[in-house]
Amino acid sequence: MNSTEIYQTKRNIFTYADKLTKGLPKPRKKFYSDILFGMSKSQSTLLSNIARSLEEDIDLIYTIKRLSRNGFESDDLNQVHQNYLHTVKTAIPDDPLIIVDESDIIKPYAEKMEHLSLVRDGSKNVIEKGYTTINFSMATPKTKHPIPLYNHLYSSREELFQSQNFEIAKGFNTVHSFLGGKKATFVMDRGYDSNAMFQYVHNIGHFFVTRLMDTRYLLHRNRRIKVPDLAKRRKGKINFRTEIQGKEYNLKVSHIKVELPVLKGTPLNMIVVYGYGEKPMKLLTNHAVKSKEDVLRILKGYITRWRIEELFRVQKEEFHLEKTRTMTLSSMRILYTIMNCIIGHYSLSIEKNTCHTQVVLARARPSNALAKIKFYLYRFIRGVSKILSYDTAGIKYFHRIEQRSSQLSLW
Repeated sequence: MNSTEIYQTKRNIFTYADKLTKGLPKPRKKFYSDILFGMSKSQSTLLSNIARSLEEDIDLIYTIKRLSRNGFESDDLNQVHQNYLHTVKTAIPDDPLIIVDESDIIKPYAEKMEHLSLVRDGSKNVIEKGYTTINFSMATPKTKHPIPLYNHLYSSREELFQSQNFEIAKGFNTVHSFLGGKKATFVMDRGYDSNAMFQYVHNIGHFFVTRLMDTRYLLHRNRRIKVPDLAKRRKGKINFRTEIQGKEYNLKVSHIKVELPVLKGTPLNMIVVYGYGEKPMKLLTNHAVKSKEDVLRILKGYITRWRIEELFRVQKEEFHLEKTRTMTLSSMRILYTIMNCIIGHYSLSIEKNTCHTQVVLARARPSNALAKIKFYLYRFIRGVSKILSYDTAGIKYFHRIEQRSSQLSLW
């Protein structure tokens, strides 16, 4: 392995860590830098694997204890998140696409982890012990890779927990403040088909594209009609061929002007999509529809929602999130937040497509050619880890050592 590639990769990570920890005390800077570097090198959120990756000249157990001890404090995590948002702010387009969804961290065999609650395991559709996560991620304009903007891990057994809607509202408020006046389109699945959600997004002045449940009623020509019955009135005049999660679909698309009873007087559109599943897919949006291009733009925005499913897979398969073992929820939140900061940094690197990006992608050495791949995040993560696997010094030499004055103090 070329030593220059190792140095450039380490320097890139340390420079990024320096931006994330701006304004923090030096011990906390070192802690977060160690977590960021160790996680990038080991592709793991396990403290033991992170500690091994640091290549420190002491017994491994002492490194693990130091990281674990520092993980008890999470008061500065909000500052780290604000610094992270500042690093991605220049990548925000004029009309960003914000994908909203929730996921889970399943810990079926855990007994001592703090505030374990019962959550639904989406992959098996069963109730298990674990935590819930709320995720707001922006799709990059060119490559459509996810940049996490607000990713919060919580438990319903926490003392200050109020409700799931309250946790979701915190995410909307954070992203709304971050956008600074820019209008965004929030893309949501059927779990967010609720009157409160539609009203909230409308009141803060943003657009939404939400998949509707079949139990929903809409107003069409002043008549209250159930969504499936209304969808039958449109058979799809617009042909659209697309790929969703690696599978090709020939879709037929139409739209209908509708209203919501809770937003009466606000013009909305229901997009009806045939060809994806046995039943037509129904989308509700407050975007104006004046042409075929507007309909397809809304549909493409919703199709991009599948990128957040890839984000969840990256978290669990590439960083082994569900194997994380910590005794406190604050430690879990630190690891979860830093992992998402790494993913956002990598997505931005893929979007910029620099020479270093190409080097990292080439070092992953997978079987498929780059020309066949549309989602590069898996390969980029493995490429960084592959390069750093040849490192034997860790990141300790990048930390600035303060030189104390040789002059004696009289006080």
